[in-house]
Amino acid sequence: MLRQTVIGIIIILLIGGFGIQNSFGHTPDFEVSATEDILKFCEFFYYEYELVGIDFLVNQHPQFPNIRACSILYNHIAWNSSHELRDFVLIKEIEKYLGNSDDIKERHLREFTTIPDWIKKDAQMWVDGKSKDSQFAYGIRIMLKNNVLSPAIIDNMNNRVCTEEGLCIKETDYVTYSHTSKFGNTITEKFEIESIDSMGILINTKIISEESIETKQFYLDESVKIPDEEKCCETKKFLYKIPITIGQIIENGYQIIGTTSFPIEGLIRTGLIAQNLDKTKLLVIDKETGILLSEKFEKTVITTYWEKTSLIKTNIFQESVGIQFHDLKIPEWWKKTTSWWLEGKISNLEYIQAMENLISRNILRV
Repeated sequence: MLRQTVIGIIIILLIGGFGIQNSFGHTPDFEVSATEDILKFCEFFYYEYELVGIDFLVNQHPQFPNIRACSILYNHIAWNSSHELRDFVLIKEIEKYLGNSDDIKERHLREFTTIPDWIKKDAQMWVDGKSKDSQFAYGIRIMLKNNVLSPAIIDNMNNRVCTEEGLCIKETDYVTYSHTSKFGNTITEKFEIESIDSMGILINTKIISEESIETKQFYLDESVKIPDEEKCCETKKFLYKIPITIGQIIENGYQIIGTTSFPIEGLIRTGLIAQNLDKTKLLVIDKETGILLSEKFEKTVITTYWEKTSLIKTNIFQESVGIQFHDLKIPEWWKKTTSWWLEGKISNLEYIQAMENLISRNILRV
């Protein structure tokens, strides 16, 4: 019975989050509103499952936190059958764990203004230890998307102090870049400032590719560049010293030739355009902080695998609410508060306000 319950939880939740880009660029383009669609979903990923196995498949598609449940169907005796009743049998297998299909539609309702009952059910299972943090986080993400949760956005630039050396960073700052290849593949790199002391600027990095998730730690060199001996990173330099002015020649012979607007997380930043000597490469650098905003090869004759780099997420400009599948963080003690809410000891409003506060302070990350 316990196994069936766990499987039920897994399968119910595996179908969320369509349309979010992953490292394979391989995302279903159909909605899931019935058990037939869950079968279609698992069929969509079956070829990849055969190539890489279930563990690697789960790691590569974190926006489907319980894709592992597809392995239940993959291992079913009917999966590879050519019998005309094959789909019927597998759909019945799904329904055995899901129950009423109306619950599936409710669970994936895209628009609501109050907390749906299915989120309360998921929260209860999480409190009882019957589901994982990633499954509980799914409901929080949906509430964020529907603005049921609206954490405060903190402007980080008001109190930011730049040093005499022209550095406008502080500990816990991070930047995340997306690299796109000439073949359309992508990887992401996250750089987070662990500490700034007499030893220099210590960086934690996380690189997410279709092959793996790699982490590393190192100090930036004297010119705040990633040391040449570090083979970890596609972004060799993400921080420039300011002020920078038009006409100025900066490192590696780049000249500042103008300004542009750069959109990032609902903000419009003023960027300085830098071009190298042979005019094959353009950089856009944030005028106020010196953070790299984008990097692009202008000529296709350049022999390079990665052609475009863009900043996709940072907390330097503002603390904005983001959904980050690889950095999930839900404190264990939050189960107690959630339990009080489910028992009616605190109201929906009090629970939402408490959650908004935790998200704004980066204590709770989903």
